Amino acid sequence: MKKNSILFSYLLLMFSVSSNTQARIVCWTNSDGVRECGDSVPPEYSQQGHKEFSEQGIIVDETEAAMTDTELEELKRITAEKAKQKRREEMQKRRDRMLLDTFASAEDIELARDRKISAIDSSISLAERRINNLRQEKDRLITQAAGFERQGKEIPGYITEDINRIDRQITANNEFIADKREEQEVVRARHDRDIKRYNEIRLLRR
Repeated sequence: MKKNSILFSYLLLMFSVSSNTQARIVCWTNSDGVRECGDSVPPEYSQQGHKEFSEQGIIVDETEAAMTDTELEELKRITAEKAKQKRREEMQKRRDRMLLDTFASAEDIELARDRKISAIDSSISLAERRINNLRQEKDRLITQAAGFERQGKEIPGYITEDINRIDRQITANNEFIADKREEQEVVRARHDRDIKRYNEIRLLRR
């Protein structure tokens, strides 16, 4: 290392006294890891970093090494992640403004949540009543079918069709209820997050 430094200093001295027109001194590292200097970088080292010195040995310009494919991919990944983070932050800012513009207090968000959950409860209750009525109708049809069987008669096709139709309607209403209960959980979770965020915003603005 000391030998290289002495050589580097010697080269700078030689360049500084050799000619007034040879003021540009460029140094780079060769493939053996040895620093070399000249008036231009050899083509085979053009993608590597190099430094340009004045006659006094002061760095006047520095060129970074060209990125490898791996480094370029990493740069793209970091850039994309920063862009994604910026979009998330902008979206959060819009969401925050909407919360503050829509609700005067966290209690207002709670009331909005409870109203929506109550409305969904009403839909569920209505579907449950429909199921109850359908089951009663199905029981009536089953009783009719049993009467035909006791008489040794064939059950009319319309009774079988009606029973199958009712079964499909009961299934559809049960699925509707399950969906609505899931919707309630989504509404509750979303409004609870809004309440938490609303309180955080208010605390930050104090």
